[in-house]
Amino acid sequence: TGSLGWILHRDYWGQGYGTELAAELIRFGFEDLQLHRIWASCHRDNVGSYRVMEHNEMRREAHFVQKRRHRGTWSDELIYALLASEWRARQAKRKE
Repeated sequence: TGSLGWILHRDYWGQGYGTELAAELIRFGFEDLQLHRIWASCHRDNVGSYRVMEHNEMRREAHFVQKRRHRGTWSDELIYALLASEWRARQAKRKE
């Protein structure tokens, strides 16, 4: 199992860099590192991050209410994951 994360400067938000970066890290994790599962998390209000995970076909597995204290307030955390078998099946389907 591996975890995935990214930080992009605000100037580069909304341009697809996060989605491309996550796709390559997922590929590397499953093909090169032979991981079984990759997961990632973000604050619920971080729409850009959870869209990156969804664009990479990661599944939302959990929504933890008031899990993290961030800038003086409690915020919810979302957990996403993808299994190697799911990723491989999707890659094969794309090649058809």
